[in-house]
Amino acid sequence: MLLFIFLGILLILGMPVGFAIGIASMLFLFLVEGPLSPNVIALRMISGVDSFPLLALPLFMLAGELMKYGTTPRLMRLANALFGFMRGGLAGVAVASTAFFGSISGSGVATVAAVGSIVQPEMTRKGYGKGFSASLVAGGGVLGMVIPPSMAMVVYGVSAGVSIGALFLAGILPGLLTAVMLIIYGVCISRRRNYGGQGGGFELRELGISARKAVLPLLLPIIILGGVMTGIFTPTESAVVAVVYAFILAFIVYRELKLKDLVGAVTSSAITSAVILFIIATANPFGWIMAIEQIPNALSDLLSNLTDNHILQLILISLMLLIMGTFMETIATIIIMTPILVPIALSIGLNPVHFGVLMMMNLAIGGVTPPLAVGLFTAAKISAIRIEETFPDVLYVLLVMIAAYALVLFIPSIAMFIPEYFS
Repeated sequence: MLLFIFLGILLILGMPVGFAIGIASMLFLFLVEGPLSPNVIALRMISGVDSFPLLALPLFMLAGELMKYGTTPRLMRLANALFGFMRGGLAGVAVASTAFFGSISGSGVATVAAVGSIVQPEMTRKGYGKGFSASLVAGGGVLGMVIPPSMAMVVYGVSAGVSIGALFLAGILPGLLTAVMLIIYGVCISRRRNYGGQGGGFELRELGISARKAVLPLLLPIIILGGVMTGIFTPTESAVVAVVYAFILAFIVYRELKLKDLVGAVTSSAITSAVILFIIATANPFGWIMAIEQIPNALSDLLSNLTDNHILQLILISLMLLIMGTFMETIATIIIMTPILVPIALSIGLNPVHFGVLMMMNLAIGGVTPPLAVGLFTAAKISAIRIEETFPDVLYVLLVMIAAYALVLFIPSIAMFIPEYFS
């Protein structure tokens, strides 16, 4: 408990997450375990990032940065051809385009910024509520955490010792299910509020043209998943393939990536990767302390004392993750909570791959829930409204996402069907 008190105090004081985790670990070791050599922390930090699968993290980030060039308008056009003809169909365009782009970019905030800056002004022009459009874009933007290739899944896979390829496969149906449910919600509410007028006619020719123009960006996740499923390359090697493919697409095919842009993309992905890897490094001694203090066992005993019903235990774990995801950065939550919760999940008979998908979905919900909903803040800023104005609409988005989460929680085959089929 003292370890988490130290961490909580440092976070409340505004210290960056990586430093807070590392300093909390050092304080605990010094005050509770007695003076130890600083080499203990240093060696634990090094071993935390000395992992071949973690090589995928900066590479997927770089691929996401490169895919920004020329990808967004093509995906938007395809989404518009699929849903724009319907009355209220622009709501479907918002969700589909953010889900498409999020699966490629791997960053919820980048997705909201890239897609929201195009689709939200168009929704406002056609009479959609600003809070409604911002909440839909934010909800669709976080689905990149669930739909592969997902950087959050890479971190979970390394932390839990679970196959990243299996996690990628397990995230396909839950991510698509959530996206479809959000599209249905968005279109139904738009029709009820008479947003967007009467819509237009379906144009098969426009669908064909837009699909042809968007096929190359959409091939990226297909190539990654296909290569992993067939065993042609590992998830880590697939990240290299993603970078090469994204570079060829942006620099040679679309010719929208300039050399100066390449420097910016590499710099941006390097900085973000360094921040995340530092958090992972400092979290390793933090997790080691939790193990020697038997914190996972204590929490498991606490849950068992509260109830012996596995369903209720799962709901309690879900609430814990939701609260953590609401108040804490996603990667930090995964790194801190995975060593604690995975043993508990295993003890109640939950598959660690299924639990990984549930964790991603839960943290995606937390990513749209204020006060730390960075994607929602970004979407609200694009619509030039205060974040409070999105609350009535984002509540319904959260309810839809929670309903999708409940389906995946109680029907494990939604997540496990594809990985079990290809196993």
